[in-house]
Amino acid sequence: MKSPLTRAQDPSVMRTTVVRKWGNGHGILLPRAFIDSLHLEHAEVETVLRGSSIVLTKKKEVAAENLTLKEMVRGMRRDDRHDIVDFGAPQGKEVW
Repeated sequence: MKSPLTRAQDPSVMRTTVVRKWGNGHGILLPRAFIDSLHLEHAEVETVLRGSSIVLTKKKEVAAENLTLKEMVRGMRRDDRHDIVDFGAPQGKEVW
């Protein structure tokens, strides 16, 4: 039989935290119960401002091996795209 959750372990219990200076930005620490129940360890989250609330949503994971080149390029931001670089003629034993 599973032992009952303590208040600290229960992800449904509302908690208060403090916004703190973190490098050049600000951040909050999320309770371990939230991280564990939503599997957020090292996960990317999306944030949106709704009225006076900040909503965090775990970003859906897409298996990279299932993406086509077209889908990968479509997911790039404009500032991720760079000009073609010409490195000149092959030097040494490169095979092109």
